[in-house]
Amino acid sequence: MALFDIKDKGIETKMNRNAGEQVDELMPLPQRIQKLLDLMKVYHLKKPEDMYFFIMYDIEDNKVRRLVSKYLEKKGCLRVQKSIFFATLHRNLYKEVTDTLIEIQKAYQNNDSIIALPVGEDMMNSLKLIGKELSYEFSRENKTTFFI
Repeated sequence: MALFDIKDKGIETKMNRNAGEQVDELMPLPQRIQKLLDLMKVYHLKKPEDMYFFIMYDIEDNKVRRLVSKYLEKKGCLRVQKSIFFATLHRNLYKEVTDTLIEIQKAYQNNDSIIALPVGEDMMNSLKLIGKELSYEFSRENKTTFFI
């Protein structure tokens, strides 16, 4: 797949920004954290075929990085940091997203890396947010165990 074929995935490839200009805009940290916490609060609504996962990347080219971030946002991923996204998506959509990222990675000469990291509910229940004037530990209030 050539880079210009990314349009087939619903990604706009035209850029109106200068190469040196900031292209990845983030909402303020408290809003991003609140969105992540809101996702975690509805964990009990997660369907069995859904999964949690993080997408992390180190992409040098501004245009490619912008295309990847817009694609992930379009697929429902939440930007946690500039190059880290979190999502709760159906397993088939996870496969579609990762397959598309593989195609993008193969489309041009690069030394970039993209990591897709599925995360189990037990690990998400141990989530800790650490930052300047910020410390939050998420733990599930109603822990239940079911034995058959």
